[in-house]
Amino acid sequence: MAKIFMSFIHEEASVASTVKIFTHRILGHSVDTFMSSDKNAIYAGEDWMARVFEELESAKVLLSLLSPSSVGRPWINFEAGAAWMGRAKVIPVCFGGLTVSALPKPYSSLQAVEIDTPEGAYYLWSSIAHHLSIDPPQRPMFSAGLPSWTDAEKEENQKLCRTYTTFNSAVRLMLDATRHDV
Repeated sequence: MAKIFMSFIHEEASVASTVKIFTHRILGHSVDTFMSSDKNAIYAGEDWMARVFEELESAKVLLSLLSPSSVGRPWINFEAGAAWMGRAKVIPVCFGGLTVSALPKPYSSLQAVEIDTPEGAYYLWSSIAHHLSIDPPQRPMFSAGLPSWTDAEKEENQKLCRTYTTFNSAVRLMLDATRHDV
C-alpha cells in the first residue's frame, strides 16, 4: 500500500480528516494514510512516539497541513524534518489563509500547494499520485469545457468539478467550526 503521513495540529483535526476522506475518494482506498494527531490511529498502551517514528520511516509522502496557526508549531516542523531526512516527499499544504508566498524557510524551498481552490486541490492529489507512482486522478475542466463534448462527458466533468468544490466547501466549514470552538 502507498503510505501518506499527514502532519497537522490537533485543533485542525477536522480539516485533516476532510483531506483524508477526499484523498481516498479521489485516489482510492489503496492509499494508506496515517494521521499523526489522530488519537484513534494509536491505541491505548502503545508507545506513541515509537509508532510515529515507525510511520515516518515508512512514509513515501508527508502532507504538512499548514495554516497561520500551525506553520510555526515545533511538532509540525519536527515531523516534516524527519520525513525529509527519511527521503519522503514533503508537500507543504497551505489552507486557512496561509499562502505559498508566505511560507517560511525551509517550506518555501519546496513546491507547495494551496487547497483553497478546486485547482489547488487537484494539484495536491495529482502530485500525491505522481510521488506514489499511481494513476493520477481524472482532471476536471473548471471552465465551461469544450463545445464538442458529448452530454455524458459534460455530465462526468460536472461531477468531477462538484467533488472538488465540495472538498473546498468542507474545508471552509471545518475551519469556521474550528475558529468558533476556540
